[in-house]
Amino acid sequence: MMTETANLADPAGRRSPAPVTGMSLRLKINLIFSVLTILIFSVLIAVELAATRASVREEMEASGRIAAQLLGRIGDYYGGDDLSELVGFLHATGRVRANDIRLYDTRGALLYESPPSVYKAGRDAPAWYATLIRPPKVEQVIRLRQAQLVVSTNPTRAILDGWDNLRDIVLAQLTLLALADLLIFWVVGRWIAPLEKIERGLSEIEQGDHHVRLPPLPGKEAGQMGRAFNRMAQAVEDNIQVRQASAEAQARLDAQREFTQLLHARIEEERASLARELHDELGQSLTAIRSIAKSMMQHPDMAGRPLERHAKMLFDTAGMTSDAMRRMIPRLRPIQLEGMGLVDAVRDLLTETQQNHPEVKFELSVGGPLPPLDDALELSAYRIMQEAVTNVVTHAHATRAQVSLGMDGHKLLLAIVDNGKGAVSLQRKGHYGVRGMQERAAAHEGEVTFGMAADGGLEVRVALPVKDGSKGMNEKND
Repeated sequence: MMTETANLADPAGRRSPAPVTGMSLRLKINLIFSVLTILIFSVLIAVELAATRASVREEMEASGRIAAQLLGRIGDYYGGDDLSELVGFLHATGRVRANDIRLYDTRGALLYESPPSVYKAGRDAPAWYATLIRPPKVEQVIRLRQAQLVVSTNPTRAILDGWDNLRDIVLAQLTLLALADLLIFWVVGRWIAPLEKIERGLSEIEQGDHHVRLPPLPGKEAGQMGRAFNRMAQAVEDNIQVRQASAEAQARLDAQREFTQLLHARIEEERASLARELHDELGQSLTAIRSIAKSMMQHPDMAGRPLERHAKMLFDTAGMTSDAMRRMIPRLRPIQLEGMGLVDAVRDLLTETQQNHPEVKFELSVGGPLPPLDDALELSAYRIMQEAVTNVVTHAHATRAQVSLGMDGHKLLLAIVDNGKGAVSLQRKGHYGVRGMQERAAAHEGEVTFGMAADGGLEVRVALPVKDGSKGMNEKND
């Protein structure tokens, strides 16, 4: 189910995200746009300054030429001995464009100076701007018979016009920059709004809220990113659920394994107790019965009488019961392990089994000496081998079985391979031998595997980890 993220508060127990440092993407885009705009405006201003400087220089040159030609002709006309007419003409003419005009007599006295310009009077362009724009000063001297006219260019008004134009352009550009920056800021905000939602979603996932999902995001790329985010969040949630389920299953398995170990330990304790009871109590009772029956058989009054036959039957029955009990005790408690070790106990098991089942030939191979084994591990290995051997003589209908023991690194390896009919199903209703073998191996973090042997029979392989420092007796090998 798609749910939009809303709560960004840190819930209890969640790890707080690291503080975010540096500029946001939105600010970076606006900053880049502003820098590019300023660079473009700077180029435009530089072009405007160059154009204004060229225009002022051209105007000064043209104005100077016109003024010089005009005043030269007028000077020739009015340039007689009486200079009052020329002075009057100059006063009447006033200022000639962007030129300063001065009239000097032969003695150097100033007879006339053109008035200042009334155009934008009282204002001048800044000194730095005037320095950038002002062309070289051009001064021309027109010599008359009784005087001389000095015409010099004065670009201050043209420079002021250029400054006013530049100021208007800069103000317009700044206004446009501000409006464009606001527009870009708004547009970029709309564009990256989905990214901010994705960022908040990632932050919530980082804090442990793996149920967060994003709504459909506008735009092709943002929509794809939103769908990818939701797939990722679902995968993370599924992975966590799988891990939790695996952890719970492992916990149940560990508990079951511990219970199985305790159960097997309890069973072995009960078997040992039964073996002791049979040996100590029932064994002594059977011995006493045999002694009593033998005494009755040897009594002179019993000779040839029916009671002698009954006593003999009692003596034989007690003997058979005692023999059956002695055969039963090793199955309840493998006494061989207590004195001989795993290898000799297995060898004794195979010898006894072959005596009882001569139709099956057992072969034992031992791959070198075994390290000291823990009592529980040694007993489990023996019980697994005992169950496998029992299955061979009971279900396999085999004529030959090969049994091997050995070490591979830190693992005890057991193998039983027969040439019987194999196993169609290892799990039979009402039979729990295979399950018991697997449970015993799992209790020691080992495994039991079943496969088809080369002769068509069943191959059983057991691997049991041997922990360092296991205590036990070194097995003797012939």
